[in-house]
Amino acid sequence: MGDRVILHSDINCCYASIEHLHHPELAEKPLAVGGDPEARHGIVLTADYIAKKYGVKTGMALWQAKQVCPDITFVSPRMDLYLRFSRMAHEIYAEYTDRQEPYGIDECWLDVTGSSSLKGDGLLIAQEISRRMKSELGITVSVGVSFNKIFAKLGSDYKKPDAITTMYKSEFKQKAWSLPVADLLYVGKSTNRKLALFGIKTIGDLARADEDVLNSHLGKMGSILWSFANGYDDSPVKLENTHAPIKSEGNSTTTPKD
Repeated sequence: MGDRVILHSDINCCYASIEHLHHPELAEKPLAVGGDPEARHGIVLTADYIAKKYGVKTGMALWQAKQVCPDITFVSPRMDLYLRFSRMAHEIYAEYTDRQEPYGIDECWLDVTGSSSLKGDGLLIAQEISRRMKSELGITVSVGVSFNKIFAKLGSDYKKPDAITTMYKSEFKQKAWSLPVADLLYVGKSTNRKLALFGIKTIGDLARADEDVLNSHLGKMGSILWSFANGYDDSPVKLENTHAPIKSEGNSTTTPKD
């Protein structure tokens, strides 16, 4: 049996990108979504890439964002609008597979293993999805193409915006193992600190570590993360309702990793 073909699609700066479509007058200007701009309180839910270059980050207070980027424009979140775009994205995905697992509004795993004979290989499907998201919705995505969910997600995070990255079995060690271990899904701040105590700084360090030592310090999560780093992830793409629960972009304010 051949390898699975798993994609992970991530809408780039989702909320901010959608707001730019509805505010053409703000083209090429820094923009962030979050809080109550009139009252000048609240936090940044997402910022566009222009604002990020100034140092604006998700979770930053609006007043802090204004300090590092004086010309920034804040807009209040419109979740109904973002959910509508998310549904339209899932309609595009559905033309390639019914095996979709949302990860919030802006991200989704797709198992296209069964579609490859009709639609082409994973890379071709990713390229077609990317083109359609731009032409039909006016937004860009970064897509990871891999043989499992963990590395597909890592691939979509690898290069942004508007990029496609493969993480095949033949290349994941070369591409993934030099990355910070914190880039691996489910390695949050607490776990990252624990791993640093053992000198584990990269995904490769984690892959080469002694699994028993990891277990003694992290419990069963030690084995899980060791397996992920070595490419041993056979978790299925779940057939879920594509009306995904709302999460803050980047999982930074509503769903801590650990």
